[in-house]
Parts: sequence; C-alpha cells; structure tokens
Amino acid sequence: MQSQPQPQPESAATPQPAGVVDEAAKWLGARNPTGKRGPWCAAFANFILQKTGHAPLGGNTVGDAMRYGARLREPKVGAMAVISTSYGRQGHVGFVKGVNADGSIELISGNWGRKVSDTHIPRRQVFAFVEVE
Repeated sequence: MQSQPQPQPESAATPQPAGVVDEAAKWLGARNPTGKRGPWCAAFANFILQKTGHAPLGGNTVGDAMRYGARLREPKVGAMAVISTSYGRQGHVGFVKGVNADGSIELISGNWGRKVSDTHIPRRQVFAFVEVE
C-alpha cells in the first residue's frame, strides 16, 4: 500500500517588525524614556528600533544613525531623518512621520524640547534620510 502524501503545515510567516512611527508616537510627550544622560535623540531612535524588532544602531549618537543603513534620496515614512542644527552640522535624528506637499517633513524624535515630540522640519534642514533595517 502506497502512502498518501501528508499535507505539510503552513510555514509561519516571518514576523514583520512593528512600525517605528507607530511605536514612536506612543511616546509623544514622554520625557526621556531611554534614561540616557545628555543628548538622547539617537538613544530614543535606538530604543524604538529595538522595541520594534529592527537592527539597533551601533551606539547612541547621531553619527551612529548616519552609519546605520542605506541613504535614501527622498524622504520615506518610517525612515530616519538626520537634520542639521543651527550650528550647520548633523545634530539630531528622528523618524519621518509624513512628507508634506512642499517637501517638508513631519518628524517624531526624542529630546526635542526635552521630550518626545512631533515636529515640522523644512526639507533644507535635512542632512540625510537613512533606511531603517
């Protein structure tokens, strides 16, 4: 008697990491959920990446965010945006929440006004967009 092929169990789909924007938005108004002393915008980005199952930054600095993933030519919701400060250098990082018709972006980031904030950023102030891995 020949055995019938047994149905194979459906393979479980690889779980997709949760959205960084949705997770970051849960923390709006929070005052430094990372516990890091000193500047903590990159620590917040790292905190969100890890909470959502993405690869972490190599550290907790804006430079680590710059080295994290592929650079994007255009803004993309969920990507990181590294922005220039008034000192003319890359000095802040957050997640792109939205892109406006004029090219400006909506950014959720830590340590903006000493809390997690949703901020409107002119496109000319963005130094780089970095893909989230």
